[in-house]
Amino acid sequence: MDDGVSETNLAAVRLKIDRVDRQLVRMLAARKVLVETAARIKRFPRYVVDADRNEAVLENVRRCAREFGLPEAFAERVWRYQTELWIRHQLDLMVRESGEIPYAGNRPASHERGVRPG
Repeated sequence: MDDGVSETNLAAVRLKIDRVDRQLVRMLAARKVLVETAARIKRFPRYVVDADRNEAVLENVRRCAREFGLPEAFAERVWRYQTELWIRHQLDLMVRESGEIPYAGNRPASHERGVRPG
């Protein structure tokens, strides 16, 4: 049975996928530089999450998805996950550069230094 798939055309498609993946990684690396620049401008963890900006980004992603024929739900899911990862990256960068531990709840300072109460 000939299903239209051969080793030759499958290899060619996979090569093209590899090229697109390389472009995606290059674009993510470029975005990383911009995310890190934004983190340095924001300076404090409380400024990392901006709900209005996140919604504007998602609306732009949905619009681009429609333009390029990508399912909007798929694009939005990818961007929500990516946004979560970039937020973590910004917070990690802020902690590394400041040496401060971001506020993590109502634990006493002695707990964070490893000192046990009483």
